[in-house]
Amino acid sequence: MFIPDKLHWAADRLRAGRRVNRITVRDFLGIFGAERRGSIKVQAIREALDALNLTTDPDFELTWIDEPIWLRLKDGAQVAAAPNITIEGIASDAELEGSATSPAQAAVPAEPPLTSTAPETPTRSEIVDGLSGDDPTFRIGSLPAANKALIAISNDAPLNKAITLMLQYDFSQLPVMQGERDVKGVITWKSIGLKLAMGQKCVSVGDCREEIRIIDSNRTLFEAIPTIVEFGYTLVRNQQDRRITGIITASDLSLQFQSLSEPFLLLREIELHIRRILGKKVTESDFQILEGAAPSNRKVSQIEELTLGQYIRLFQHPDIWTKLALSIDATEFVQLLDQVREIRNEVMHFDRDPMTKDQLDTLKRATRFMQHLYEFIPSH
Repeated sequence: MFIPDKLHWAADRLRAGRRVNRITVRDFLGIFGAERRGSIKVQAIREALDALNLTTDPDFELTWIDEPIWLRLKDGAQVAAAPNITIEGIASDAELEGSATSPAQAAVPAEPPLTSTAPETPTRSEIVDGLSGDDPTFRIGSLPAANKALIAISNDAPLNKAITLMLQYDFSQLPVMQGERDVKGVITWKSIGLKLAMGQKCVSVGDCREEIRIIDSNRTLFEAIPTIVEFGYTLVRNQQDRRITGIITASDLSLQFQSLSEPFLLLREIELHIRRILGKKVTESDFQILEGAAPSNRKVSQIEELTLGQYIRLFQHPDIWTKLALSIDATEFVQLLDQVREIRNEVMHFDRDPMTKDQLDTLKRATRFMQHLYEFIPSH
């Protein structure tokens, strides 16, 4: 079992009654050399935490990946955090020398810790009220946009200030708020245009505002879609303390669905290209190469029935490679497909986090390579 030194250090510090600074989930994963919360990696992290009698608050698997979490002892014997202190990252070893200082002073590391620049945001345990850590539902509060600091304007602000902000940030709408819980409405380009077109007074923000659209953060993404499609946005509200935590627009929704669907579309294209390369050059008799290595005892009779791993085994066989007559390096080609296979396995496990940039770049690189082959390989 791999337990990072930083985790050992944190456990010792908590058992000694000292505090450990917060850290974002992303940076916490980095301690274990991970970028995403895959099922295997999550299990390994939980085993390491259990071995040291530690837990995270809120749960690192459930929480938005850029939200801060705290390390706690399972028996609850920890020092409470000093109020209103915003210090991120697990504290450096140099803090051990500051035991004579006040809690607030001790929280400031003497050397750079594992840093996190995440703003104060509602915790995922607040966002998803009463749900267990294994909740598989995709909720609106899990979107990054639902957890970003909101730019708003007061009801009595002059209209030209609202217009300036909307132009500066390229906004289509601007929430009208008197506080983080007191929402008066929203001002949009449409609401401004309608007032002016009707010759009505439109001097202050209050003159041009319209009804706001709000959805609680524990609602599902699919429940929010109709509102976002119809009105172009929705505010997201923490259902426990009624704070507005962010705004999700149609643009955010499009980017979210792109991030969810793009890996599947790329993998689909790559596999279809592989089938075309093998095509009629591989016959049913060639499938005997796979006997003894197949994931099941089923008899394969056509190319569409093969797994990606079986495709790779065919490419690795000298007789098949000779039959394909490809003027490319077999080793490099197989290595690329094996990287794709590993990514595909992660994607099909439906982990909470989107794939990393490197993984997505690998799929895009493989797709471009296959497209080049498609242009030069005859279809028959």
